[in-house]
Amino acid sequence: MSLIVLGQTDTGRVRAHNEDQYLALGGEQSLPSADALLVVADGMGGHTAGEVASLMAVQHIEEQFRSGVYSSVDDKDLEEALRELLGDVNRAVLTAGQDPDKRGMGTTCTLVIIKGRQLYYSHVGDSRAYLLRGGELSQITTDHSWVEEAVATGTMTREEARVHPNRNVITRAIGLDADLKVDTDELSLQRGDLILLCSDGLNSMIPDEDILKTLQESSTDTVCANLIKAANDAGGHDNTTVVIAVVETVVDKYQ
Repeated sequence: MSLIVLGQTDTGRVRAHNEDQYLALGGEQSLPSADALLVVADGMGGHTAGEVASLMAVQHIEEQFRSGVYSSVDDKDLEEALRELLGDVNRAVLTAGQDPDKRGMGTTCTLVIIKGRQLYYSHVGDSRAYLLRGGELSQITTDHSWVEEAVATGTMTREEARVHPNRNVITRAIGLDADLKVDTDELSLQRGDLILLCSDGLNSMIPDEDILKTLQESSTDTVCANLIKAANDAGGHDNTTVVIAVVETVVDKYQ
């Protein structure tokens, strides 16, 4: 698999500090068990607890992948392995959150690995993964949020949800509940595909059509910076993190 993998984060124009964390590992930084590892975690909690939760999540995930433990996992078992990985992260953050200074801390986590022709993901919260293919942008993950549930039941439109005052209220997060439900899935990749992971600081500031326009008008080297600039130009009310992977060629390395 020939990939370009990049990531960038920004505090934005309103927040005092950045509670987002990310991993963008691929190419020369690829891991023994995958061609690329992409993660976005958006922390939450009082004081600096959100930063602690998101950092714990990405550090635990990276450590597990660098250990090589997933090299022996069959492709058919990867979704379950990624579900269990976020379960492990959840238990670690939940335990750390018993500290009075960190009580109530949590984080979203959207994790993608690319292995050969396949993309696998596990996901909790309202950070997102998108696929750009053939000029069309589609959201791969489903937001675990109050407004997403309202859209699903037809009581709110997608555009209303994007600007609703309660759009940041999430219904699932790592570190808040011992019984965590994790979404997983996989899809086949094609040459020219672009995968985008982002915290809600991007999609809460600009609609999907503007994300698509920015992706199409940017070079690979500038796309992360341009997406963040677009979010900040629209108000920058939250931290914004973007991670991209561009598929240049697909080979059967793992087949």
